[in-house]
Amino acid sequence: MKPDWQDLVSSSYPETVSTIRKMIEQNEYDEAIAGLDELEESMSKHEQRAVKSQLTRLMAHILKWRYQPDKRSTSQVRSIIGARIEIEEAQDAMPSLNDAFIESVWPRCFDHAITMAKAEMNLSRKDKFEPAPLTWQEVFEDEYLL
Repeated sequence: MKPDWQDLVSSSYPETVSTIRKMIEQNEYDEAIAGLDELEESMSKHEQRAVKSQLTRLMAHILKWRYQPDKRSTSQVRSIIGARIEIEEAQDAMPSLNDAFIESVWPRCFDHAITMAKAEMNLSRKDKFEPAPLTWQEVFEDEYLL
């Protein structure tokens, strides 16, 4: 019986691996390859979402740092450093999440970061908040220390 790879992958990576293993043991290599392809695609998308989430969080904290200097905290510093580390670790584990990938998702992440920062700064919809774009240096190179 042919598994529904999309459904299986979306429900459980370990179960997917187990099913692929069974397919190999039964010499159903084409089906095992189909399962591996689906698993690889799903894992890649998962890692991409994780990097985009960390980039958005990182940008939001930098925006708050920039626009609320009186509310800077060690928690913000830890969040900035933590997000940078998570992005770097993801890039080390998956080379396709390189700087070109980050640049391709930068505008959308920045838009989301504005929304997040605005909410975290307790600004209403009526409050005008149109920050200047963040640079690569601000996001990945500048030091943020108290």
